[in-house]
Amino acid sequence: MKKISTWLSIIILSVLVFLLGFNQKIGKQPNTYYQVYLDDELIGMIESKQDLEDYINEQANTIRTNIKEYKLMLDAIETFENQKSLSSKESNQEILEDLLNSNLSELDKENLNYYKEKKLYEYSSESIQDIKDYIDTNSIYEYVNDVYTPNGIEIKKVYTYHSDIKSTEEIYKDIISRKSCTIAGYLFTIKRDEELGDIQVYTLDRKIFSDAIENLITIFVDEEDYENYKKDSQNEISTTGSIIENIYVEEDITYKAVNIPVQEKIYTSANDLAAYLLYGDEFSEKTVKVETGDSIESISFDNQISVQEFLIFNPQYTSRDNLLVTGSDVTISTIDPKIQIVVETYEVVDKETDYSTVEEYDETLSRGSVVVKQDGINGLDRVSQNVKSVNGQITYVDPVNKETIKNSTSKIISIGTKYIPNVGSLTSWGWPTNPGYTLSSYYGYRLAVFGEGNFHSGLDIAGTGYGSPVYAANNGTIQEMKILRDKNGNYTSYGIYILINHNNGYYSLYGHMSRFASGISEGSTVSRGQTIGYVGSTGWATGPHLHFEIRTCAAYACTTNPLRYY
Repeated sequence: MKKISTWLSIIILSVLVFLLGFNQKIGKQPNTYYQVYLDDELIGMIESKQDLEDYINEQANTIRTNIKEYKLMLDAIETFENQKSLSSKESNQEILEDLLNSNLSELDKENLNYYKEKKLYEYSSESIQDIKDYIDTNSIYEYVNDVYTPNGIEIKKVYTYHSDIKSTEEIYKDIISRKSCTIAGYLFTIKRDEELGDIQVYTLDRKIFSDAIENLITIFVDEEDYENYKKDSQNEISTTGSIIENIYVEEDITYKAVNIPVQEKIYTSANDLAAYLLYGDEFSEKTVKVETGDSIESISFDNQISVQEFLIFNPQYTSRDNLLVTGSDVTISTIDPKIQIVVETYEVVDKETDYSTVEEYDETLSRGSVVVKQDGINGLDRVSQNVKSVNGQITYVDPVNKETIKNSTSKIISIGTKYIPNVGSLTSWGWPTNPGYTLSSYYGYRLAVFGEGNFHSGLDIAGTGYGSPVYAANNGTIQEMKILRDKNGNYTSYGIYILINHNNGYYSLYGHMSRFASGISEGSTVSRGQTIGYVGSTGWATGPHLHFEIRTCAAYACTTNPLRYY
C-alpha cells in the first residue's frame, strides 16, 4: 500500500510540473526590439527605431540652439570690443558699466547687457575661438530641418525573449563616435582625365550647382552678351562684330541624391561654390601698387600670372591695353579652375596687315649701307573666323573668310652687298606668317586650362589657316630642323620645328608646323621672307597656329618677347 502511494505521488507531481510549465510558456510573449547595425556590425538593440530617429533630430535642434546662442555671444563681444575705446576705465567690468551709462544705440546697449548677463568678460581668447570653431563645424545644421542616421546604418526588427537592450542615448553616442549623421543633398561628380582625377562636390540642392556655373560663365563672358545669347536675341553682324554660337562646360557632370555626412564640405551658396570651382581650395591674393611705366602686361609678367588672371581679379579693366593709374592698387592672384567653360564665337573683325619689308641687294652700294627706296604702308583685311576659348583663353582659331579692304604697300630698302648674307638685320624683322592673323597667346605667363598658370616663351599666331606658309623672320642659318615625338610616336613639345641662327646674336624658333618646306635642311642659309614650313598643330597645341620665339642664345632660357622687334 505504501509503495502504491509513493508512485501515485510521483505521477501527480509530474503532471503538476508539466501543466504549470506549459501554462507559463503559453502566457509569455516575445518582445519586439530593433537591432542596430553599423557597416554590418551589430552595435546594440533598442526598443524603438522611431525614438532613435527622433533623438538624432533633437540633438540637431540642440546644435541649432547652441549656434544661435553662440552668435549672440559673438555679437555682444564684438560690440564690446568696438566700443570700449570710448571708455577711460581699465578693467573690462568697469568699461562695461561705463559704456552702459553712455549714449549708445539701443542695439548696442542690448548687446552689452547680454555681455554683462553672460559674464562674457571672463571668456578667454581661446574660449572665443572654440565658439567660432563650433559654429564653423556645425553651420550646416542651420540650413536643414531633418538629420538622418549615418550611412551604413541598418535597423532590423526582431522578436526575442531576450531583454538585453541599450538606451537610445547609448546607441546614439556609440554611432556618432564612429560616423557622422547625414543630411539629404546631392553629390555632383565632375569627370576629368586620369591624371587630374574626378572632383566630387556636395550641395544642398541642384540649383546651387547650376547657379554656380552661371556665375562662372559671367566671369568669362560679358553679362549683356550672355543674356542676349540665352534669349536668342543677339544682333546680326552687318559689317564687323561677333556672336556667341555656343557656351558649355567641357567636362561630363553627373549628380545623384544622397545622404551626406555632416562633416563633409557641403555648399549652401552658389557664390561659394563658384569660388571653389574657379580658385580651388587654396586661394590667396596680394595687392600691388602701380608705379610709373607699369602696364597690365608688365605687372602680370613680373608677378608670374597671366593677363587673363589679372583681368579676372581687377574687373575695372577690360583689356590688356587699358592704362593703369600710377599709385593705384591692383590685385594679384592665380586661379585653379576645376572645370572648363567653353565659349565658341563667330567673329568678323578688321585687322590691320603689317606691310612687308623687301630687301634689295645693290652691288653699287658699299656693304652694310641701307637706303630706303619706298616707305611701307599697312593694309586692312576683313577677317571672318570661328574662335574657341576655354576659361577666357583662346585655344582654337578657324579662319572662314578674308576680304582685303586695302592692300599693304611694301617697304623697299636697298642693302649694299654683293651677296645674300647669312647675318640677319638688327633693325628689320619680317613677320613669320600671312596677314589676317590673331595673337591667341602672348609672351609671358598665361592661364592654363587647369592648375597654375604657365610661362609662355613666345607668340602663338593663329588664324592664317592650317597649311598656310611660315616665313623666316630674318636672314640666317638653319641650326635645328627636327620632329619631336615620344616613345609611342606621338608629337611632343614643339612638334615639327625649325631653329634659325641669325648670326647676329639672335635666334628664332618656329614650332607646331605641319611640315617643312622643300629644299632646306640643317645648315642651309635662308633669307627673310623665305618659306621654311607650313602652319600645323603638331606637339603641344590646341589648334592650328605657329609658335614663334626670338632668343638671345640657342637655349630655351634665352627667350625674349618677340613683339619688341616689331
